[in-house]
Amino acid sequence: MPKERKAELLKLLKGAPKPLNGQSLAEHFHVTRQIIVQDIALLRADGATILSTNRGYVYKEQESSPYVHRLFKVKHDTEAIEAELLAIVDNGGRVQNIQIDHPVYGEIQTLVKLTCRRDVQHFLEQIHQEDFRPLSSLTDGIHYHLVEAENQQDLDYIEDALDKLGYLVKED
Repeated sequence: MPKERKAELLKLLKGAPKPLNGQSLAEHFHVTRQIIVQDIALLRADGATILSTNRGYVYKEQESSPYVHRLFKVKHDTEAIEAELLAIVDNGGRVQNIQIDHPVYGEIQTLVKLTCRRDVQHFLEQIHQEDFRPLSSLTDGIHYHLVEAENQQDLDYIEDALDKLGYLVKED
């Protein structure tokens, strides 16, 4: 990757107020999307913390987060995705990822970064436009969400909401 493109790509990612998708970056640099994927891999190899989300690439600062986190283990079918995600964001949570514990492949996760109802609706629109099978279909509906919130009380509200919906899996 030319040094100029590398520096400009990192600068764009650091200054972006929202995720930048690979196609728009490719058009900006007059290269293919595959070149951008390779450039991102090289930047990551150099230590840049660049996350891939369903909306594009995000540069993540190495600072510690002022938020609290909790991992929720849940189980439901595909029709309950909207209710589950809204229970989280409506109670002050931000869904960081979706992950499963696959018996063969181990932990599989994808970042989603859903912070509000608009994000959830956008995610649901993507689901309906594609031939969608959730990760949890590989584990009989069981999956996890790492949820971020401003305080423990919000995480407790989220836990209560998921429990009332019957989605929360309680460990013995």
